Amino acid sequence: MSGVEGALGVQLAGRDRTVRLAVHVLVVLSALAILGLGGWMWGWPDNFAAYVNFPNHVHFLHDMGVYHLGVALGLLLALVKRDAIFVVMVAFAAINVLHAFNHVLDRDLGGHPSDPYVIGVQALLAGAGAVLRAYQLRAQQRRADEREAAHR
Repeated sequence: MSGVEGALGVQLAGRDRTVRLAVHVLVVLSALAILGLGGWMWGWPDNFAAYVNFPNHVHFLHDMGVYHLGVALGLLLALVKRDAIFVVMVAFAAINVLHAFNHVLDRDLGGHPSDPYVIGVQALLAGAGAVLRAYQLRAQQRRADEREAAHR
């Protein structure tokens, strides 16, 4: 390898690290922004509705808040777990747990008595999907490690 090729490789590697850091920073900033909005909608729906000049519908703002919180969780989890199916299933399970809680919290605002249970089942299914996907990923990694060890 010539000095030029080596220098170019170092430049590209440095650029890759810079881009990776920039992506991580942007993901974290996005997660924090959506976490703040979701927390505001969920915790203080009256204040949020007044600020954005929308009609105040407490239950729908609670629901929108938990969906925003779930997206924030998914963004942050994607930084540490590089599997889209796992990340989406964990975020979806978390959203549904909080969504079911909203239906208990807001039961006097409408809906059906069965709503928390139906949504809770969705949360359980998504959670089971996340657990099974984690198992599948561990098994794949174990097989890859065994193949690598056999070739040494």
